[in-house]
Amino acid sequence: MALPRIHYIAFGGTIASTATVPGGPVTPNLSAAGIIAAVPQLDRLAQIEASDFPPLPSFSVTPSDMLAVAREAAAGLARGCDGVVITHGTDTIEETAYALALLLPRGAPIVLTGAMRNASQTGSEGPANLLAAFQVATSPHAAGLGPLLVLNDEIHAARFGTKLHTSKASTFESPGAGPLGEVVEGQADIWWRPAWEDELGLPASVDACRVELVLLAAGLSDVTLRAAGATRPSAIVIEGTGGGHVLPPLLPALDEILAAGIPVVIASRGISGATLQRTYAFPGAELDLIERGSIPVGRLSGHKARLRLIVGCSLGLDPRSLFPLR
Repeated sequence: MALPRIHYIAFGGTIASTATVPGGPVTPNLSAAGIIAAVPQLDRLAQIEASDFPPLPSFSVTPSDMLAVAREAAAGLARGCDGVVITHGTDTIEETAYALALLLPRGAPIVLTGAMRNASQTGSEGPANLLAAFQVATSPHAAGLGPLLVLNDEIHAARFGTKLHTSKASTFESPGAGPLGEVVEGQADIWWRPAWEDELGLPASVDACRVELVLLAAGLSDVTLRAAGATRPSAIVIEGTGGGHVLPPLLPALDEILAAGIPVVIASRGISGATLQRTYAFPGAELDLIERGSIPVGRLSGHKARLRLIVGCSLGLDPRSLFPLR
C-alpha cells in the first residue's frame, strides 16, 4: 500500500534552532529538510511534501502569518495530501493552532508541534515530537478533530491546548478539558472527540481588523483600558478577574468605549472555566457588564478570543454572533 502523503510546513521556532558556536545563543536556522533528517523513521510513515516558511521565532508571528499558513495547509490538502504537519515555535503555537481552527474546515488531520529544547541541546525532544506529530497526522482516527497540538506524546485540541511553563518539555496542557488523546507505541490513541465547531471561514485578509487585549489586576487604573479605546480598535478583549469581572473604577472608561461603538468582549484571566453570565449583579460583575453592553466570551481564553474576533471581523460577522462559547 502507498504511504499517506503529508504536507510538512516548517515555520521556525526552537525545533528549528541551533547554536552557531558551541554553547552560544540559538536562532531558527534549520530548513524543513534539516529537521526531517533528524528523524529517519519518517520515511516509513509518509510521503513528505515539505515547504519552508520564513524561520521566525514564534513571538514574531502575526495573524497575517497565521492566515498564510492556513492557505498553505489548505493548498496541500487540495493537492491530495492526507494530512498536514506544521513545526512552530511554542510561544504562540497555540494561537496559530486556534487560528487554523477558525480558518479551515474540520477534516484531514492538521498537527502542530515544536520543541522546548533546541537542536543543539542534549536531550532535545524535537525529533520525538516531530515523529509523534507524523504518527498522529497519518492516523485515520485523527481526522475530523480540527487542528491539534502534539507535544510530549500528548494530543491537545486547538481550543484548549496552552503553554503553562516557560521551559519544561511538559509545558502543554489543556486546563479544564485535558488532552484528547496520546501517542502510545507509535499509534494515536484518541479518548474523546470535540462536540463544538470553531470554523468561521477564510477571509481574504486580516490586516484591517485590530483587536486589543487588556489584562486586569487588583487596583489597576483605567490608563491601559482608555489607551486601548483611544486607538479606535475593531474590538477590545478584557481579561477580567474570576468569572469575568471588571474593577469598578474602570467602568466609566468601559462605558465610554462601548458608547463609541467599540465592541468589548469579557474573558477571564483564569486558565480554565467559562465566564459567568447570571450569578453576580454588583457593579463590574457579569450581569452588570452584560447590561452595559459588553459580551461574555464563554469558555475561551482572552488571547484566543482575540483571534476569534479578528477572523470574525475580517469576515464581516457581528461580534455578538461569535460569543459566548460553551
